[in-house]
Amino acid sequence: MRQRDDLSLNFFLLRCLVALVEHSQVTRAADALNMSQPAMSRAMSQLRQLTGDPILVKAQVGLVPTAKAMQLRDFAQRILYEMDQLLGQAIAFDPAVARRNFRVVATDYLECVFLDPLVTRLSQQFPGISVTACHPVDPRHLNQVLESGEADFCVGMLPPTLEDLRHRLIFRDRIACLAARDHAALGHTLSPQEFAALDHIVIKPTVRVFGDDVDEALARLGLARNTRLTTPGYLSAPYLIESTSMVALMPESLASRFCERFSLARIDVPFDVPPYEVYLYWHERTHNHLDHIWFKEQVLSDL
Repeated sequence: MRQRDDLSLNFFLLRCLVALVEHSQVTRAADALNMSQPAMSRAMSQLRQLTGDPILVKAQVGLVPTAKAMQLRDFAQRILYEMDQLLGQAIAFDPAVARRNFRVVATDYLECVFLDPLVTRLSQQFPGISVTACHPVDPRHLNQVLESGEADFCVGMLPPTLEDLRHRLIFRDRIACLAARDHAALGHTLSPQEFAALDHIVIKPTVRVFGDDVDEALARLGLARNTRLTTPGYLSAPYLIESTSMVALMPESLASRFCERFSLARIDVPFDVPPYEVYLYWHERTHNHLDHIWFKEQVLSDL
């Protein structure tokens, strides 16, 4: 099909082509597409200019499609079918039969307390749905990661600079401090100075430090944690705490799990630390996509 300067082949003309070939008559083709006969005549005129073919020619009885028109009809039907399939997938999402992997940026802490129960439930109800946990990224790059489609969602505690991302609160957690059950500080009321002087494991998944509120409270007193180890992950901490004199600030939801499985106990933080909020984040470009809407509904249904 060659394209004229003032005309272009579009899906409307492709549908008109199919109708003209199948009905071999302008009026019947127009009726099939619920349009007027003059409009179909104009469409056939445009098709003739674009293809250099008359489309329909006179026969002993009425009109018949040309051999080229028949060939073009087959081509048009394939294009229209593939487009219908594409649009159908874009406007409908059936999780019962769909095969879909959702990529979620999350720390190992959030894999344990958030993704684990979610994925367990989804796998039981929707066998074609899976989740990939992506390594935490620098918050300065998260907008780009979500915009590009490298990840579908992020779960976490992000700085106010990312408030332009779509987000929903999914749960609140508190900060706890874990130590070995035989740690010398257990059973004592520590002063801020004594607490800061303990050997601390600092968990830092990205450029933000978990426990910022504690560090800020100490800083107001002119103190800082005595850092012995900085690690990007939470899951190595209980092994290190259990066998050393080190302590670590930990989300309460994770601390409860660790205390059940390891010889660990909580040390009181010597000042009030407010709870923090964990959000689900996504980009505006996927806000109205049905599979993303469905996933968000699954997340929020557990709240």
